[in-house]
Amino acid sequence: MYFAAALTLLSLGLSAQGVKDEKFTPFYTKDEAPKMEKVIPNPPELTDAQFFYDWTQYQWGKSIRDTERGQLAVADAGINAEYFMKRFSPYVGRDLTPQEYPHLYRLFSRLHLTEQQAGASAKAFFHRVRPYQQYKEPTSVPRHENPQDFSSYPSGHTHASWLVGMALVALDPAHTEEIMKAAYELGQSRVIVGFHYQSDVDMGRVVGSITFARLQSEPEFQKMMEKARKEYQKKGK
Repeated sequence: MYFAAALTLLSLGLSAQGVKDEKFTPFYTKDEAPKMEKVIPNPPELTDAQFFYDWTQYQWGKSIRDTERGQLAVADAGINAEYFMKRFSPYVGRDLTPQEYPHLYRLFSRLHLTEQQAGASAKAFFHRVRPYQQYKEPTSVPRHENPQDFSSYPSGHTHASWLVGMALVALDPAHTEEIMKAAYELGQSRVIVGFHYQSDVDMGRVVGSITFARLQSEPEFQKMMEKARKEYQKKGK
């Protein structure tokens, strides 16, 4: 009996490692993605009245970096499919892991890659400096800082988090409020650590919604959603 149990645990471990070792691709390429710069407005200039909100939110973020919320914001900087599963788990009342939910892991992995394609054009077009570059102040995640990375607008972390949140809501509508609260917090974390202005984050949510809508026309996305839905429903019984 103990030998059989050991084999089962080993099999589960290998299965989890196997899905994490898989190579994933986005659902569509940069060239196939909508040009978000044709949709969202220009970011506010330093002399615009709207920029005052960006500045005040930047000050707010700095003021809470030494709190528990500030530490969570640091953790939120390292997003990937496995982190999304861990982050959303308390909000849906499940332990979402690659081992238990491999199809969900695959879905989140491909959504993250799709966000990188979908947001690339706008980031290059607007070429916005980040708050820490503008004010020459340190962030909460210095290992991520790059003086040549002018891609603040729109926020890619927020884009991905909002996109993943919307997909999870489609699988678990009973926890819509909780899931989107977590997705919202993930975006705000980028303001707290000093990597994005509030307007970057606000537009990240807009483009995340656009990307989710665009994905509805992708057969491969629909197939993966259906696999994840069946898996999610089965585990919930």
